[in-house]
Amino acid sequence: MSCSRKTRRQLWRRRLCGILSLNLALAPIAAQAIDVNAAKNAGVDISRENPLRAPNQQPEPNSLEAGIWSDAAKAELKASSSGERTPHRELETYVQSVVARILGVRSLEVRTYVMERPFFNASVAPNGYTEVWTGLLLRVQTEDELAFVLGHEAGHFMRSHSLQAYQEYKDRQAATLALSIVIAVAATSAAANANSIGAANNIMNSASTLVDVVYLGSLASFLGYNREKESAADIYGYDFAQTGGYYPRAGEGIWRRQIDETAASDDERKRRSPTRINVFGSHPLELERIEALRKYDLELNGNTQSTNTNESQSRANYRSRIRPYLASWLRDDLRRRDFGQTVFVINNLLIDKADGGVLNFYKGEALRLRAKPGDLDLALAAYLEAKAYTDAPVETNRQLGEIYRRQDRKPEALAAYKAYVAAVPNAEDAWIIQDLISQLEQ
Repeated sequence: MSCSRKTRRQLWRRRLCGILSLNLALAPIAAQAIDVNAAKNAGVDISRENPLRAPNQQPEPNSLEAGIWSDAAKAELKASSSGERTPHRELETYVQSVVARILGVRSLEVRTYVMERPFFNASVAPNGYTEVWTGLLLRVQTEDELAFVLGHEAGHFMRSHSLQAYQEYKDRQAATLALSIVIAVAATSAAANANSIGAANNIMNSASTLVDVVYLGSLASFLGYNREKESAADIYGYDFAQTGGYYPRAGEGIWRRQIDETAASDDERKRRSPTRINVFGSHPLELERIEALRKYDLELNGNTQSTNTNESQSRANYRSRIRPYLASWLRDDLRRRDFGQTVFVINNLLIDKADGGVLNFYKGEALRLRAKPGDLDLALAAYLEAKAYTDAPVETNRQLGEIYRRQDRKPEALAAYKAYVAAVPNAEDAWIIQDLISQLEQ
């Protein structure tokens, strides 16, 4: 099919032709080489899985699948013009290049939209419409981890899991009809660390939402996969990542951190709730799935575990890709108002001490906003740590001045406030800070 015709899909194909032309070593994926016995020995039975979907497969007219595709197309149209879609098209191109690397020419069937939402989520609809949320991009530490997550979702897509998911959704819907439209779906299911569709009460009790729930509701019907499908998709994620030349065990790390992030929540209900890897998931992420990935790797490699000898460089390479967006994504993460989880995410990002100014500043913000006993001192320490780095935001001195003022440390408050005004004399709040300086000098 030509890459020059001006339909939405053809424009995506043209864009992808450019990506693939730079990756000539990528071969078409005629059949995904899954070791069924290795998976079974790892505790995942994929012997009855759907076959790999045919290239450019289309649904039969007037079929159930055609109806699902229609819903997905409507959701895609909504997403493509959404105000939550990132304006940074280079970021979408980067994510799509990872898709191209793991799927080869089959990536021409996939169209990726990066959505600026501070939650861990990626999904591929049955028509190839794909969303990746910035909360996920903030939390993965390497391109290897991103490739695994995208491969996991591609596994659902390539194995046509959506039909079974849709039928199971209809069964659930019959039992919970009063919740309607999938319970205003992922709005605060995501806010509750991507709690499941089944967490209906939490969703319905939420006073506000951070995402557009109308079109997400149409996606929930075919993107909520059961335990068997999620476990199978982990195996596919491993294999797709390996096919693309990535470290295949990266999935173990990102899944474990998601479980640990749940445990770091300030909300006891979240801490006691199961972790889910996307806002539509009907089955929780369990330690057994991480162990299955480890065993699968052993099975494939003669009982020798794969290792990554260049992990710190992998982190540095990925950080260079997302550095321009870190501050914006961290500000968005604060909007979730789960400051324990935000601090957890930032501490993981600080592993190599890169971007210490930005990261420690937002760590200070999270602690200041949480305001538990002792948090003010911890916030002060974080702001002071941020100042030691050249990338510290100019607001660091303002926040230091505020904490010093609240602690009745007038000399330090004055010095910090004056440093802020000197650095940004035309800041919108400069007159407020100048008034505080006048009060402190009296």
